[in-house]
Amino acid sequence: MFLQFDGSAAAELEFETLMSLRSEVREGFEKSPLSKRYQLSAHINPFYLHGDFNGDGHPDTAVLIKERSSVKKGVVIHLGKLNRFVIIGAGQDWGNGHDDFPGMDAWQVFHRGPVSKGADGKTPPQLRGDALYVIKTGSASALVYWNGQRYAWYQQGD
Repeated sequence: MFLQFDGSAAAELEFETLMSLRSEVREGFEKSPLSKRYQLSAHINPFYLHGDFNGDGHPDTAVLIKERSSVKKGVVIHLGKLNRFVIIGAGQDWGNGHDDFPGMDAWQVFHRGPVSKGADGKTPPQLRGDALYVIKTGSASALVYWNGQRYAWYQQGD
């Protein structure tokens, strides 16, 4: 059984899957203007992660999404304390030169702490909060983290 709300951001998700998401995130996204352009996606398990993704000491939720028109993949982060959403990828260039996460097939929370030098040899970031560790299995990995002004990309492995 799939949810089929008219224009729903959840049209791809089974009811049981969608109900595992916190209600303030699920309902907030459904009621926001973002739900017209994006839909929640469960193309990776788990399809959402919890962490403090902006370093404000309050829990946030990152959820996989797809842009409806292009089917480009990305992440929406619900900033818990601010009760607002931030889109990363999914058809929107967010500063790393890409607007899609086409090969991402795994992800996890990288808890705030030291970051090892990545594949490109650049100085690792000092994390203000937790980061998203995004992975293309057998190929590459990166951290998506809050740098104090925006979400940024740090290449970990190639």
